Amino acid sequence: MAIIKTTLGKNLETTGILVDSAAHVKTAFIDPRSEMNPGELLCAALGACMMTKMGFVASKRGEDVSGAEVTLEPVFDDKHTRITAIKVKFSFPEWLKNDYKTFYAQAAQECPVHNSLREDIAFNVSVK
Repeated sequence: MAIIKTTLGKNLETTGILVDSAAHVKTAFIDPRSEMNPGELLCAALGACMMTKMGFVASKRGEDVSGAEVTLEPVFDDKHTRITAIKVKFSFPEWLKNDYKTFYAQAAQECPVHNSLREDIAFNVSVK
């Protein structure tokens, strides 16, 4: 089982490490910053999970969707206390037919991170 240990540093910066591994991730909250804030990191995790799910589904079908991308933008409430919506834009290689693009975009939204987020988060999805 994976264990992640996160440490708070100065200026609201954090470092999370995967215990027994060199893998790590950093966040920053106070501008100017060179790292993502936690809400942006959540979207990065969602994007990685979506792309992994899409690639997994494609490989099971004997297909390749390499080059596919997803762009995510978190939308926060007025108090900046929670994400209320996420703008999701899938971009696929031009050679992929539109019905396949739609299929894979829907498959991506069945990833574990997406399924773990609050149900009242609005997902504004577009496919290109």
